[in-house]
Amino acid sequence: MGMRGFSMVVIVLCTFLCYCESQEQPVELSRNELLEIENQLERLNKSSIKIIKTQYGDIYDCIYFYEQPAFDHPLLKNHKYDFQMRPSSHPKLMVREDKPPKNVKEVSIKGEKCPTGYVPIRRTTKEDLIRAKLFTKSYTSRINSPPTFHHALVYTSDSTKKYNGGGTFASFYTLYNVTGSQYTFGRIKLQNGLDIIQAGWGVNPSVYGDNQTRIFIYFQAGEVSCFNTVCPGFVLVDPQPMIEMTLRETHPGTLPTWEIGINIYRDQITGNWWLQLGKNRDQIGYWPSSIFSGGLKDLATYIDWGGETYSPLGQIGPPMGSGLLLKQDTRYDAFCRFLTTINEGHIQEDAKNTKISSIDIDFYLVKDWGFHRNFGHVMTYGGPGPR
Repeated sequence: MGMRGFSMVVIVLCTFLCYCESQEQPVELSRNELLEIENQLERLNKSSIKIIKTQYGDIYDCIYFYEQPAFDHPLLKNHKYDFQMRPSSHPKLMVREDKPPKNVKEVSIKGEKCPTGYVPIRRTTKEDLIRAKLFTKSYTSRINSPPTFHHALVYTSDSTKKYNGGGTFASFYTLYNVTGSQYTFGRIKLQNGLDIIQAGWGVNPSVYGDNQTRIFIYFQAGEVSCFNTVCPGFVLVDPQPMIEMTLRETHPGTLPTWEIGINIYRDQITGNWWLQLGKNRDQIGYWPSSIFSGGLKDLATYIDWGGETYSPLGQIGPPMGSGLLLKQDTRYDAFCRFLTTINEGHIQEDAKNTKISSIDIDFYLVKDWGFHRNFGHVMTYGGPGPR
């Protein structure tokens, strides 16, 4: 890349740095990180053989499996993975006799697929990649220095238990009044030490420049962290666009209530952590066990479900969940139902010995309802945020 191209990157970076500095401590990218972004963008553009445009306007490029950003990870350079990989086995699932709840419907994400041997990466510009990198660095620093964000969670409290995974069906919502460097997430998180895996839905203007509700994933492995699929780590195998997909518009009190199934499962032979979405547990991809230096190279020791928000000091807080304080009614309250864990014997169980946590109960509430007919183990959470 010539000096002119590098100068343009620096100008873009300075624009974002000025914005970040006005909100909180500035986050910086090194020259090497900027060069990596330029090289990544060039490689993605060359590898794309097909473009998929979703009904909500998102554009995905079909990238050759081995050219996806996951393999930029130094521990995956000599990989032996392929696009046909699937879990070597599956957990023993519970048999549900109760009927699905009335007026709750799982969102269907079915559409065009990439050709065999290619995977969908959401179309990104140089500015998108810089925003994503800056946000990831700032998010990782906050998540390791609580309480710099707000949460309303149900979590596993038995320190002697270990988990091969967990899951839920999570309701999601359209939240327009999330602005600037704020974000709001509804997610499941698995953790062991400093290693973290998250998956869920969120509104994140810092990365996308809009208020669309999208599917997101995140991992932290030692000093490496990454959102979604534009950085090293998560290996996509599903040819259909899912990660960063815009979800349909939905509001509290409007029926049906829409939800998405999320499951994360550790393969008992490879140790890879698989992401499964939807009621049919579609295999989206996996976090290879080799990227984790400790922690999640073994089983998880902690799981939580619920909401998380962030807003810089001095700003009105963003909404969480449905944006409403709890009404004790799942037509209005954000929920995660069928809170499940996968035990050491690779058997699915209802989450047990759970507790609740909320940093600011004046603006974000959480309730653990335990087992409820048609909902399994269910929790509700959310609120409008500080005003």
